[in-house]
Parts: sequence; structure tokens; C-alpha cells
Amino acid sequence: MKTDNRLVGAGVHSLLIPDERFKTSQLTVALLMPLNKETVEEYALLPRLLIRGCAAYPDFTALHQRLNQLYGAAVTGDVARVGETQALILTAECTSDRFAMGGEQLTAACAELLSEMLFRPALENGEFRIEDVETERRCLAEEVRAEINEKRWYARRQAERLLCPDEAYGIGRYGDAAVIESLTPGAVTAAWKRVLREASVQLILQSDRALPEVEETLCREFAAVSGREPSACHTDTVTRLPEFRRQVERMEVGQSKLVLGFRAGCAEPETGVDATRLMNALLGGTATSLLFKNVREKLSLCYYCSSVYDRIKGALFVQSGVDEANAERAETEILAQLEAIRRGEFTDEELEAARRSIVQSFEAVNDSQSARTAWYVSQAALEQPTTPEKTREAIEAVTRAEVIAAAKRVRYECAYLLAQKGETADE
Repeated sequence: MKTDNRLVGAGVHSLLIPDERFKTSQLTVALLMPLNKETVEEYALLPRLLIRGCAAYPDFTALHQRLNQLYGAAVTGDVARVGETQALILTAECTSDRFAMGGEQLTAACAELLSEMLFRPALENGEFRIEDVETERRCLAEEVRAEINEKRWYARRQAERLLCPDEAYGIGRYGDAAVIESLTPGAVTAAWKRVLREASVQLILQSDRALPEVEETLCREFAAVSGREPSACHTDTVTRLPEFRRQVERMEVGQSKLVLGFRAGCAEPETGVDATRLMNALLGGTATSLLFKNVREKLSLCYYCSSVYDRIKGALFVQSGVDEANAERAETEILAQLEAIRRGEFTDEELEAARRSIVQSFEAVNDSQSARTAWYVSQAALEQPTTPEKTREAIEAVTRAEVIAAAKRVRYECAYLLAQKGETADE
């Protein structure tokens, strides 16, 4: 898939991806800001407010009438964390122009609508409307509080905080519910103006053909922002903890969650990232991994056991569901599988199965517009972004010795256990 990610303005990159396989066009604007505890909540609220309407279509009725005129187009807003960068994401999706019965330029019209929502939102006396702010901050706060109900996700977040206690990585993408509830229209309006001035921007347009005029619509808007000076987004690699950290938290759970946190010893843009990716796949990133086959299947110590590598932060986590009585032994056996890779105690068949699995995942990126958008948003915070095709080629070239070396760089730093309710303990 041919792509060309070009710098088209101050801190604005544009990626046009022509692809006739899809019947829809998708335009994404990703606004990248440094993740920090002073601004995380107000930035998290912004996409929800922006997609509620704009000056031209100030309420749901008017906005939905316009979307219906565009053949049922849709506009969505979300927030993602990319390393220590907070990405505010607005996406418009519509039917491809070639299917418009009257020859309408649907993609260009959607770009104009998205531009109106971003640069001229529905305001009252120069600020976001109080009723809009109250509604969206309540919904977002409820979503943050509800994260505790997803115990697997909650345990992972707690392990991230344990591994990175004084780093931006320990901040969630939405922040704190109580702070969200305290946000005022004035504070969020100031945040919106700040984002327009300071965000690094990634535009991604996927359609059946290249549409530079759509790109130009948004580029003109950013160029017209007074005092625009994009902030640099940077992620520090995991700092080594002064001592090993262990936490046990107790609540009403039917299954304990054990998460082990590691410094991977390698992060973007270092050359060892691809070897670490493959090592992680061999360890616990696939259904044929050593953790799955040995800790879960052979020893029956876990209900699930897998690993995930954050190549931007240089962090690696092993996540498992266990009975508390088996937690200590599961931890020992998980570490034993990592040690086995360090000693080269894995077969060529196991390595190639891991390689095939990860290569296939990269090949699948271009099978979905949403997956491709997620890929390039994750790349936008990097100084040297790459494509799925180049990453696949790099993985195919990783040697057995490089995988062993990658495992030797990994350092065990913390353990978090979410267990049945009782006394909470920290060590």
C-alpha cells in the first residue's frame, strides 16, 4: 500500500491513502499533545464536546439532518494514549463519492463539516455551552469510574502506575473522575484554543482516490490559527525503579489478576525494537506462545496468560488470571519462560510460529480503514514513523540470536495482584 506522509504546515502532517477496495471514505484528524496531569481531563473531554455540533449546525437535530444529507455520514470523537502523548481523535466517515447518485462530493463535504466542528464549535458567549459541558463531563466521569468493573483492564492500569509511579505513563488517557466533574466551560474552552495553537497534527484521508483538495480544507484552517506553535511530544523510556515493587489489592473478584511489569530495555526509535516485538510474541503474545503452552496449558496455573510490549514506552507486561493460591507459583513459572528464551531454550518451530502470527497481524492492518487509522495515529508521535509493510519486513529479518539478546535486556521491576477482598498489602 503506497503512502506518503507529508509535512503540509506548521506541525501538520498529511497522509493520503487511495484504496478502491472500500466503499467508504474516512477522514481522521489526530491532535497530539503531551500527556500530563494538569491537562489530561480537559483534553479528554474536548472530542466529546466538539462532535456535539458546530456554529452552522448547533444542535443534534440540525447536525443529524446534515449527516443524513451526506448519505448517513458519521462523525466520532475519541482519545488515545500513545506512549506519553495524548491523542485527541476526530473522524468523519461517509460513502465514497463514486456511489453518490447525483455526483455529490461527499468526502469534501464531510471534510468541511469536520473542519466546522473543530474550528467553529457551538459556543455561547464565547464558551462551550454549560449544558453540553455538564452532560459530557458526567458521561466521561461515569466511564472512568466504570473502569474498575473491567478487572483485567483495571489490573493492567494499576501495574502501569506501579511501574511508572512518577512518569506521565502512569496517567490514564482520561484522567481522574473527580477532576472531570469539576471542569468548567471556561477551562475547556481555553483548552480547545490551546490545542489548536499547540497540537502536532496528523491528517489521515482514506478514499478511493487521492483528494488533495480535502487536505487543503483543513490545512488552510490550521494555517489561519493565530500564534500557532506546535508542542513537541516525547516519551521517556521506563525509569529503573530504585527497588522492586509489589502490591496486593483486594476487592470482590471471582478470579485474581496477576500482572508482572518489566523494563523492556528497548524502545522506539532503537534498532532492537523489532527483535523485542518478536521476543514478546514468542513469550506470550500469541496463542502458540511459551506462556500459553506451558503456564496455562501444561501446568494449568492460569485461566489466561499473555504478554504485551509497548514499544514506545519500552515497557512489557505479563497479564494472567489466577487462583490466589497459585499466584506465587504462576509468577515463578512466568519468569522461568522468560529465562528459557534468554538461554535459547525454544525450538525453531516455536520461533517461526510467533513470527508468522505477528507478520499476519501487520498484513491485516490494511484490511480495515479503522485498523489502518489506528496504526498511523500510533506512528504519529514518533520521529521516524513507518508502515506495516516495512515493519513486517523488519520482523521477517530478525534472527534467533537477536531474540535471545532482546530477552536478556528485559528487567523484572514490579508485580501487582488483584485478589479476593481482605487486607490490602504493599511491600
